[in-house]
Formats: sequence, C-alpha cells, structure tokens
Amino acid sequence: MKVRFVGPAYSQLGDILSDLASKNPKAADGLATRVDEIVRRLTKYPLAFQSVEARPGIRRVPLTPYPYIVFYRVSKDKVEVVAVAHGARKEPWEDL
Repeated sequence: MKVRFVGPAYSQLGDILSDLASKNPKAADGLATRVDEIVRRLTKYPLAFQSVEARPGIRRVPLTPYPYIVFYRVSKDKVEVVAVAHGARKEPWEDL
C-alpha cells in the first residue's frame, strides 16, 4: 500500500523538521528517521493505529518519543497522511 502526504501534512512536517533542525539537528534527524519508520509500518499495517473517535475515518499514530502525532486515513489502495501536529496542540480538524 502506498503512503502519501496530502493537504497541509507535507508542509507541516517540513516546518517541524526545519524548526527542530535549527535548534537540535540530531533530534531533527531522529524525528525524520521515526517518520520513515512509521511510513514503512503504515504500508504494511495501515489499520494498526488508533481511530480518532471525533473524526470517523481518521487514525492517529504518535511519533514517540517525539511529541508529534501523524493523522491519516486509509482508502482501498492508499494511506493518506492528512496532518502532522504537536501532541499538545488542538487537533487539526479545520485542515481536514
């Protein structure tokens, strides 16, 4: 199954990585590696992560140990990452 970043998700991730890299390049590399791990996992097990009760069809996966969450939806033949946000931030429903 293919994983795509759609809507604001790609730029959100880029902004997070850019900001983190300016403060702590090693942490930014670690976060990028963690995102790659999650994307690989989503290709194999797209329904493995928690559904978001308030948003039918949306699932979430924390980027532990980093404080970010990936929000995604699964269709018949693809996974679409729709948002990447800090876990302490209000969930990004207005962007979906």
